[in-house]
Amino acid sequence: MEKYIIHFSIIIFTNLFGSVDEYISEIQSYLETGEYQKANVEFEQAIKYFDANATLYFMGGEVAVKLDRLDDANKYFIKAIELDNKNEEYRSTQQRLEELKNSMTSARKTFDGGRMNDAIIEFENLTETFPQHAIGYYNLGRVYKVNKEYDSAVLNYKKAGELNPFEEKYSLAIIAIAQEMAKEGDTEYRRQEFDSAIENYKKAIQYSPVYTTAYFKLARTYFKMKDYENTRIILEENLTVDPNQEQSEKMLGDIYRSTDNPDNAIEHYNKAISINGNYYKAYYSLGATLLNEGQNWDSRDALKTAILLEPTYAKAYGALGTVEQELGDIDSAIENYIHATEIDPNAYKIHYRLSSAFNLKNQYEDAKKSAKECLNIKRNYAPAYFELGISEKALGNKVAATDAFEKAKKDKNWRKSAQFELDMLSKGF
Repeated sequence: MEKYIIHFSIIIFTNLFGSVDEYISEIQSYLETGEYQKANVEFEQAIKYFDANATLYFMGGEVAVKLDRLDDANKYFIKAIELDNKNEEYRSTQQRLEELKNSMTSARKTFDGGRMNDAIIEFENLTETFPQHAIGYYNLGRVYKVNKEYDSAVLNYKKAGELNPFEEKYSLAIIAIAQEMAKEGDTEYRRQEFDSAIENYKKAIQYSPVYTTAYFKLARTYFKMKDYENTRIILEENLTVDPNQEQSEKMLGDIYRSTDNPDNAIEHYNKAISINGNYYKAYYSLGATLLNEGQNWDSRDALKTAILLEPTYAKAYGALGTVEQELGDIDSAIENYIHATEIDPNAYKIHYRLSSAFNLKNQYEDAKKSAKECLNIKRNYAPAYFELGISEKALGNKVAATDAFEKAKKDKNWRKSAQFELDMLSKGF
């Protein structure tokens, strides 16, 4: 009777927790596919119920080695030997692990001591002796990184990743190097050394083809150089890696706006907004483009949204002032221009627009003041001289008006309008 009770208990236990063979099979399967973390979960679950199985502990040791947990691996191999001391495979594997640990300890000491060239030799020897262990390649990559030999570092990190594809730290190590290259590119970009910046951004992408920030920075550099074709190519590559990048969509819009393709510009600004509804710069660019296209009501809506999202955005207030002026609401235009200049006192174009609006309201002293504020910031700015001439003429200052129109006339875009005003002055009008 007791025999049957024991047998029945075994059946229940097996049904509830699975057999040791099932666990071993699962662990083996995960080892073969490189899913070492999953293999470890299975192992840790299994030894709760089967803590006297030598094969299980041996496989746990193999899993621990793959996870770079050499001390745990050694502990599991020793346990397997204790449970099956006649198994030569267990003994040889444990001895092999001891060799790996000793080599790793020695190489790390050399590394920690700052002897990088010696560390490279030791880790290279380690990878030759233990070519199936990712930990050796990873550490060799670390040494090369410290030496700023980035090509070699990435090569070894990639090798480690091939051996252990589910270990995130290897890919993160590559991204870290890509970030280093991008930082160097940033420094050169700030110095306006654009060719060097481009090379470093390209290197970052070469190291980590999924590092989207490097694509954007590379595109930004091309855009700064007015190389719009390469800007477009890089941005489209970037969006292939990750379609949900509002900054890339906006910059595509900026390209098309700069190349007189407003329809495509509007399309990409809207795409940027669809990705990020709080992207106030995209709303501003959309509004500015719509303004240039004479779509004033839609422009006003977009610019008001930009201001709602970012109440200190001077450019949006300036553009909204222009829209209001186009729509005939001069008081609102003046209000927005003033708000813009309060936020950014050096926005000379907005001072000019404010001068223009004051002239339309016959507030000539205010117009004169705003025009001069513009010229204090931007000398020889023809539009401001023209508005200054209008206000001086209205105030009866013929000499000052003539001088202002003469200066405006030096700009070919304002020559005709300025000459007309000069002719009118000469006729007494």
